[in-house]
Order: sequence, then C-alpha cells, then structure tokens
Amino acid sequence: MTTIVLTGPESCGKSTLARELADSLSAGLVAEQARNFLNTYAKVGRYQPSDLLRIANIQNELEQSVQLEHNVTVCDTDLQVLAIWWSERFGPIPSSLVKRYRTSSARFYLLCRPDIPWESDPQREHPEDRERLYKLYKSDLEFRNLKFAEIEGLGSNRTTKALAHARNFLSAIDL
Repeated sequence: MTTIVLTGPESCGKSTLARELADSLSAGLVAEQARNFLNTYAKVGRYQPSDLLRIANIQNELEQSVQLEHNVTVCDTDLQVLAIWWSERFGPIPSSLVKRYRTSSARFYLLCRPDIPWESDPQREHPEDRERLYKLYKSDLEFRNLKFAEIEGLGSNRTTKALAHARNFLSAIDL
C-alpha cells in the first residue's frame, strides 16, 4: 500500500491534481477533510485548535479506510498541512499532533508551487503569502527527509508533470 500526498499552500491546485491523479492511477482518493469539516459544521473562519485535532482524526480514519481498499491512495493534503496550518494560526503544535505527523508511514509528496492564479474562497486566508508558505512546506519535507517532487505549470502541463512523478515513484517501489 502506497500513499501519494498533494501538499502546499492554499489555492495551488491540490484538489484538482488529487482527483486527476486518483482517476489516472485507478487509486483511492482521500478528499481534503478540513474543507469538508469546516463546511459541515459552519466553522469557516471560526475554528479552534480542537477543530484541527478533530480534522486530524477524521483524516487518519478516512486514510486508513481507503488504504484497506486500494494499493495506491492519493490524499488531497495530510497531517503536514494541519501542522503548518496550526503553527501559523495558533503557535506551537501540540505534541500529540507532532508525533502523528512526524511518524506517518512512507509517502510520496507532490509539493504544488503557488504559480497558478489565486482563486478566492471563504476558507482561504493567505492570498498574499503563498510563496512564504510554500517555502515552509518545502523546508518541512526536506527536514523530515521525505520523498517529494515539486509541481509547477498550468493546466494539463501541471497534471502531466504530477502524473509522471507519481508513476516514477510507483515504478521505483515496484507497484
């Protein structure tokens, strides 16, 4: 079982790429749980640290469920996004979240560069700060010594690059 994670700052194409990769690879898809949670509980802009911990639990449970049914799972974000989001909004990350996110199973990350136009959305908070946040994601992946590729470009070119990186990773682990 292998997991490919789309990561990066807001409005950089993660959700679109996750759906396209899951379809192209016949993989299971784990949608962004933060978006679902905030919409379901009407907490857009009004969330608390306890909400992020609930989202982390929902994310983990859904990932485990999808992984039982598929050899390859594509995740539209994972605990890395929640950890960076937490530190940006609330400060130091609680040890329970750090431990889970630092010890996640072997994954391949596709780090989406914020080189596509910003799309306004009530859940998005940092239109002017995407490049700085991108560097945080990249630094975290490097610090944790995780396998990742940077994705850039527009439209089908972006998708083609992401798919090529995902296929190279899968062929290297013999899936």
